[in-house]
Amino acid sequence: MVRKVQIVFKSFGPIRRLLKQSELELEVPEGCTVRCVIDEVLRIGGEELSNLILHRGELSGNLIVLLNRRDVRTLEAGFDVVVSEGDQVTLLPHVQGG
Repeated sequence: MVRKVQIVFKSFGPIRRLLKQSELELEVPEGCTVRCVIDEVLRIGGEELSNLILHRGELSGNLIVLLNRRDVRTLEAGFDVVVSEGDQVTLLPHVQGG
């Protein structure tokens, strides 16, 4: 039997509008990575969400992914960092303007 962990996924802007909520409580397999969490959210959000956040099969460069308020790109494992019980994964658009 695969053990599961509970995590929270938070989103903002157009991602939140497509998901129709700013926060999702997800149960993911133990050992799941940030990349795995994003894949699960894409499964929930469907094609329209995939079109919004993916560019040529990769996560758009216009998005910031945080694990417990830390940019995953600054973590040694990056998107392959394993999530733990109670972690928070956040996906938000870059703020632009002048």
